[in-house]
Amino acid sequence: MYETIKPIPFSEATGAVACNMTNDALFHIVLQENNEALTGLIASLLHIDPESIGDAEVQNPIKFGHLLLDKAFVLDILVSFRDGSSMNLEMQVKDLKNWIPRSLSYLCREFNQLKHGDDYDQIKAVYHVGFLDYTLFPDQPEFYATYRMRNIKTGHEYSDKFTLSVVQLNHINMATEEDKAYDIDKWAALFKATTWEEVRMLAETNPYIASAAESIYSSVTDPDILELCKKRQEEIDGDIHRRERLAEQERLLAEQEEKLAEKEKKLTEQEEKLTEQEEKLAQQDKKITEQDMKITEQDKKIEEQDQQIADLTARLEDIRRRLSEK
Repeated sequence: MYETIKPIPFSEATGAVACNMTNDALFHIVLQENNEALTGLIASLLHIDPESIGDAEVQNPIKFGHLLLDKAFVLDILVSFRDGSSMNLEMQVKDLKNWIPRSLSYLCREFNQLKHGDDYDQIKAVYHVGFLDYTLFPDQPEFYATYRMRNIKTGHEYSDKFTLSVVQLNHINMATEEDKAYDIDKWAALFKATTWEEVRMLAETNPYIASAAESIYSSVTDPDILELCKKRQEEIDGDIHRRERLAEQERLLAEQEEKLAEKEKKLTEQEEKLTEQEEKLAQQDKKITEQDMKITEQDKKIEEQDQQIADLTARLEDIRRRLSEK
């Protein structure tokens, strides 16, 4: 449960953070309202100087209030840059088993930016960055990974205008020296910070993180914003619970289907055995029938032989009779 923080200066705040930026509502609010923090984060992710970004404008600002609680309301952050390129930032700490198609869908949607009559050379770079608090590929854990289209045989890059990155917040310890050089690990630590002492310590290392920290504090000490974040978390938890229940139901259904399949398999095996037995019985019946036919034929031959013997005996008796009369 969230606890309202007393309105004291950020520099004096202590104890637990009421809500950190793994809450996607707070994530959006802070970066929407603080362009300096947004610019600093983007510069870290792209490994560039913040001054080179120029204007970074949020294209889908949220309106506080009931819109935030609309289940159809999307809490990713779409940012456009002066040169026409764009970046989508998204926080997702629960594994909903749909990140890969979801992120590709977001990226493709932004890449399809041309209007009728525009030349394809006008297409600008698009980026999608997901902050996940779970391991996307268990066999290949990584802190900060970036993916682009490449030749699968040679590794040659097809284009640098279609980039998808993933920051796995549960693997900060795997940050590379390059990640650390651009403070990506510190941004991740800020998003997951659970105490104000942690937040202030991180704020001391980077002016853009310091600006973000101030915004986090001012946001969560605002009762209205904190209530929105709380409701958003309850909505997420409720959705996760529903998904877990559905997953459990699907698991039970799968078990029942497996049991049914096993029973059907046994029934099929029994039917096969019965069929084999019937075939054996049929073969035996055929053999018995054939033997009966042979016996019948033999009986017939015996009867014929008996008749022949009887005829011969009668003829012999007749010959004897006639001889005796002479």
